[in-house]
Amino acid sequence: MEVEGKLRLADANAHRRVTNLLSPFHVVTHRQKNLFFDGAASELSERCAVLCLRFYGDDERCIVSLKARAVLVGSVSRVDKDEEDLDPCEQRRMRMCCRAWKVGIGGI
Repeated sequence: MEVEGKLRLADANAHRRVTNLLSPFHVVTHRQKNLFFDGAASELSERCAVLCLRFYGDDERCIVSLKARAVLVGSVSRVDKDEEDLDPCEQRRMRMCCRAWKVGIGGI
């Protein structure tokens, strides 16, 4: 189960104030790239599900993530989440496929 809180900030000044308030608690910044997938007929979106490949750094880590059945109450989202790490060989293969798909020379 993943729980996310989302803030709607009025402007850049509000963002700066929140950043200043939270900055003492900052531990690490994760450099990541997320690639989202759905069927041609939006089969996942229709079921409020999200399928994602999340790449960390260059080739440090890759996770396949499926989120479904999100419930939003008072700006707090609770969602069932299943994540699996890809093994390093499969990770590199998926990264190459995603790059090829992005530039239009292949597909998944």
